[in-house]
Amino acid sequence: MSHRRCVCSLAVGLSPRPWRPHPALVGWQSGFSFPRSGASSTRSSASYMGFSSMVCLHSAERETMNILLVTPMPPQAQPTNAVPLVTHALLSGLAARHRVTLVTAVDPDTAEPDTLEHWRSAGVDLQLVRRTPLSGIHRWQRRWRLASTWLADNYPWRTVWFWEPGVQQRLDRLSAERPFDLLVVDDNAGGIYRYPATVPAILIEHEVRRSRPAGWVQDERSGWVRWALGEIDWQRWRSYQLNLWQKFDRIQVFTWRDASAIAAMAPPLAERVCVNPFGIALPPPADLSLEEEKTLAFVGGFSHQPNVDAARWLGEEIMPLLRVRCPGVRLLIVGSDPPQGIATLAGEDVFVLGRVPEIEPVLARAAVLLAPVRIGGGMRMKVLQGMALGKPVVTTTRGAEGLLLDQGQLPLVITDSAAAIADAVANLLASEEARWQLGHRARAFVAEHHSAAAYARRLEAIYGELQARMSPNQRPVADRIGSGPNGHPHRAQTRARQTQGAANREHYR
Repeated sequence: MSHRRCVCSLAVGLSPRPWRPHPALVGWQSGFSFPRSGASSTRSSASYMGFSSMVCLHSAERETMNILLVTPMPPQAQPTNAVPLVTHALLSGLAARHRVTLVTAVDPDTAEPDTLEHWRSAGVDLQLVRRTPLSGIHRWQRRWRLASTWLADNYPWRTVWFWEPGVQQRLDRLSAERPFDLLVVDDNAGGIYRYPATVPAILIEHEVRRSRPAGWVQDERSGWVRWALGEIDWQRWRSYQLNLWQKFDRIQVFTWRDASAIAAMAPPLAERVCVNPFGIALPPPADLSLEEEKTLAFVGGFSHQPNVDAARWLGEEIMPLLRVRCPGVRLLIVGSDPPQGIATLAGEDVFVLGRVPEIEPVLARAAVLLAPVRIGGGMRMKVLQGMALGKPVVTTTRGAEGLLLDQGQLPLVITDSAAAIADAVANLLASEEARWQLGHRARAFVAEHHSAAAYARRLEAIYGELQARMSPNQRPVADRIGSGPNGHPHRAQTRARQTQGAANREHYR
């Protein structure tokens, strides 16, 4: 593999407001480069298309592969957060072209295994591991296992929470019994497991955790102890990510912002980074007869701080402006676990619905969907989902990151101030024709660029690029991050990783 620092471009990924990435990412032997600051989006997108088309053409001729896909939770079409919806699209695309073995953990007290039966009929080999029951002595045993692992090791709590020892046992058995052409680990929570060292491996990094701005607390429900534990846990992400990334042959991210973040945190790993914006299994278009006049909607899981910030900005600053510009406007706020600061936004024209069984009927009620995201990384499923339903979407520059663009403008409204957002929403509410045209273009855009099939083809292209750059005698990265034979992380491995991580951080500093 070349030692030049670069990023593998497999998509036309543009920010509506071009920005300069980390210097380690600029340049590739094909002549590909990032858009220069101030360059137009249309011109920048043209420079991306040549390499993207070349790689995807190569992947279209690829033979059927045996793929091992590992996810922290089952793929779902109606989830409470974005990760299982992204996995749903990925599995839809891959299963149509390859033999896929899915390893995931399911809750013992839900009907999740039943909802996955359609995957079995589609030819997916489901390897479902039931999580430890959350009742009686099993509940306390699981709590002790999670707490002791978090205290003894350097894993972030999210990773520990998704860890299930039975998954490691299943992975070990499958690795011994079957040959796989490709390993795909969807989400960095899978970094706690051990994987076969001889199989090329791709990590799908949903969001790079960067240093938080000063004063960013988790939520209003946190006391001092919980706040302190949260801060300690956050500090673990840097070392965890640095150690995790170097175990994979390719690191797929959804946006240039996250690609640049990895390059800044770990310059030697920049050449392994590939930008591949996710897709969605295209749903039926929203029923226009269900649309309610002057109704807006915001969707986001509130365990994710950027969604808390966006909802508060919407309720506290944007809605007061909209009440003046568009009397009678109403706002629906949807998402699991709303904190007190979100719950208090509820009023005569603001409805905090919390978690709902199905999100699409709620979105169908809205005349306009809002995603005023100001912080955080990754790509926003709420934006793509709304566009796929044919709804007009108003978002920010950050909220639109990751959307592919071939020419012209993205089919949504992008603006970054409260006043401009309020003006854009008021204009859309005043014109049914404008809403329909924007929504129609948005759905066509998603069907072309962000379908499940398109997302999977770009992942195939990453594998093709990986194979092309490896010499016949070169092996994949052999030292996979992992756990012990009994499902418990090796203390010796952990200490070794911590030592290596300290050396890495010193090098990257």
